[in-house]
Amino acid sequence: MLNNKRVSPNRPAHPKKRKAVPRRFKRPKAPSISVPFPFSAIAEPPLPAGSPASSDVRSPPSLPRILMVIDQFNIGGTETYTLTLTRELMKRGFTVLAAGKKGKLLDSFLGLGCPCFEIDFVLDNFKENLPERRLNTEMLQSIILTQGIDLVHAHQIPSGGVAFAAATELRVPVVFTVHGTYYDREFLHSIKEATLTSVSPSIQLMLQSRGGHHSFLVPNGIDPLEFSPVNSAYRAYLRQKLGIPPASPVVMYAGRLSWEKADICSEIIHTVSAMRRSGHPDLQCLIAGGGHQEEHVFKLASLKQAGAKKPFIHYVGEVLNMKSYYAVSDCIIGTGRIALEAMACERPIIAVGSKSFFGVVKPDNYEHAWKSWFGDHDGSRKLSRSQLAEHLQKALDIDKEHPHKYVQSGKKWVTSMFPVAKTTAKMIEVYSQALKVSPAAKRTEA
Repeated sequence: MLNNKRVSPNRPAHPKKRKAVPRRFKRPKAPSISVPFPFSAIAEPPLPAGSPASSDVRSPPSLPRILMVIDQFNIGGTETYTLTLTRELMKRGFTVLAAGKKGKLLDSFLGLGCPCFEIDFVLDNFKENLPERRLNTEMLQSIILTQGIDLVHAHQIPSGGVAFAAATELRVPVVFTVHGTYYDREFLHSIKEATLTSVSPSIQLMLQSRGGHHSFLVPNGIDPLEFSPVNSAYRAYLRQKLGIPPASPVVMYAGRLSWEKADICSEIIHTVSAMRRSGHPDLQCLIAGGGHQEEHVFKLASLKQAGAKKPFIHYVGEVLNMKSYYAVSDCIIGTGRIALEAMACERPIIAVGSKSFFGVVKPDNYEHAWKSWFGDHDGSRKLSRSQLAEHLQKALDIDKEHPHKYVQSGKKWVTSMFPVAKTTAKMIEVYSQALKVSPAAKRTEA
């Protein structure tokens, strides 16, 4: 089902009528790009892959129309990355559209004024929608043609494969962002003609080792206005709303409840329960996230609370206003983008990723945390309950003994390394490169 009720203000009020797109596409002529994105005259030279983001790039006279493609409008790191990038691009005058299966984050895209198209790239069990793959390809091609799309930016495996096939058949350039280590060699080979970006140094190295794929390093961007500390009065109010005692220490897990991330959450529940029996009777656990293994997590939480006088595990589900829940907590356990958001909100963070247990993030390990993406993309240190308990104690002590030293240095590091203005500027440079080397651009030059 398509949903494009909102029309970008950059589109003319009465666009010219286009011919209906046939169900089976013949190879069409390349969509014309009248002004091939002339960044060289107004911005710094293109940056080499892996370099820090440049200063803000001013918008050129003629901007490309971009189609973001994700599997589903879910609440997660990849989707939030896409939403944040879309918002910043639209601030700069770009026209951005998005396509994906309907989900909880859809309204956030629509709220930006971003036209969205609901396409079922995946089934309800998150697996690829193979029976409708060809139909979905045709739907994307219809959108590309009728909306005058100049560049497609994809992010995930099922939808990314469909997006690449649809765009390349129409000779429209594709940028593909690699967000994790779960992309197999076969898939990466199938999109080798796309312009690749990596969200961490570890991913960039992985792509190089898996077939010599070149990629540009464009990290997650954090908006300092969206993620910042809250005052003590509002923190107390939020705790009261959640039924959490004002003086109780709160450990928060934020992330998906699927695959290895669900296992991490289960280990946190076991550890918190054990710590309550050994000197921390008031310790509370807050869980924010969702996924196909959430029922297992619910059952474990119920089992651990069976003998407690009051609930000490609080599940809030998938939430958009993460800042409020960070504020309630004394320590956050997460990885990747969650770590950046928590640090921007001046909260202590224990990084536990898919690849490795990283531990308490502090000034002397910031660089290592960035390179491994907080244990999510690199490392070999296995998670154990004893290690987790030890680092939980360290994090809670930080909040008591050094309430400003670590958290303020963390905020300073995040806002200097990962501001969304800089990361978006770097992505715009990548778009410029992709458009210059695209078949359509070459035809125009000829």
